[in-house]
Amino acid sequence: MALIRRVAALGAAVAAARQYARQNPEKVNRYADQAASFIDQRTNGRFRRQIDGALRQVRKETSVPGRTVPGPSQAGQYGPQQSRYDPYGDAGPSATRRYPSERADR
Repeated sequence: MALIRRVAALGAAVAAARQYARQNPEKVNRYADQAASFIDQRTNGRFRRQIDGALRQVRKETSVPGRTVPGPSQAGQYGPQQSRYDPYGDAGPSATRRYPSERADR
């Protein structure tokens, strides 16, 4: 019985996370990129393929069908790239930041 409760709690947490991701795709993408770069630094790049795969999945889940993001399209981008488009108009250092999945050193 305790196992069923844990599985139900886990399912509820997953559903809540998916709902949050759909409502806040920019935040989720930004936090996923921060986590990916942190993990990539800590592991000295040993798990880049797995990290890129995880980022692709995040982009796939958070992308909104029919929505286009202004800016040039480049190969290797996954989903909406908010680092190039600042909806609030305060483009600063984050406007030129590149995602780990866009690095040219691979």
